[in-house]
Amino acid sequence: MFRKLIWPAAALFFTMAASQSSACADIALVLAVDGSGSITDEEYAFQKSAIADAFRDDGVLKALKDAGSVRVSAVFWGDGEFSTQKLDWFSITDGAGAEPFALAIEANHRTVFGNTDIGNGIWSALDLLSDPSFCAIKTIINVSGDGKETVAPKRRKTPSLYDARQRATAMGTIVNGLVISDEEPDLRGYYEKRVILGDDAFVMEVRSLADYAEAIRRKLMRELSPSTEVQVAQHP
Repeated sequence: MFRKLIWPAAALFFTMAASQSSACADIALVLAVDGSGSITDEEYAFQKSAIADAFRDDGVLKALKDAGSVRVSAVFWGDGEFSTQKLDWFSITDGAGAEPFALAIEANHRTVFGNTDIGNGIWSALDLLSDPSFCAIKTIINVSGDGKETVAPKRRKTPSLYDARQRATAMGTIVNGLVISDEEPDLRGYYEKRVILGDDAFVMEVRSLADYAEAIRRKLMRELSPSTEVQVAQHP
């Protein structure tokens, strides 16, 4: 009798697990965009425009189609004294649905400034990836910035870059970087050692903001390419 009860229960468990896995997005991607004080309003607007244009690019749309089911969002980060700006999740399936996300990026109005609190930006992206309403086979944070983490006394406790990377490790999230090294020539090395995370993680570098548009397009295509080793990430 015990064996007869065990097998139906086991079958039900594996059926539920398979169903939950199939309901997961193939990729959940959060763009974490620098809005700190070193970014002028014109540069902030340029970043938005470049990201929106990338999600209308034929190459990126093909990569999105090949990726299957993709959930995408964005956070605009700056000083930890300010709340980060977060977009809702947008679903892009087989390449369809990218335009609403592009429009939301363009419509975003800046409210972040101040210090370069990269950790705060990554932490906010991880908050989005912890959304209990969905799961994803692969989770990625795409961090772009033009400076190193600000180390200075703060009025309130904010997540450090170290804290954010520890949390990303626990969640199995890949963190990639896109650096704008026009003022800090060693920024790429800093991102490679202190920011990015994961077996597939990488850093791309541009010397000026003018090259950002092409870089974000190429970065998205690389991030959306199939990975040989993926693991379902469940978020309680």
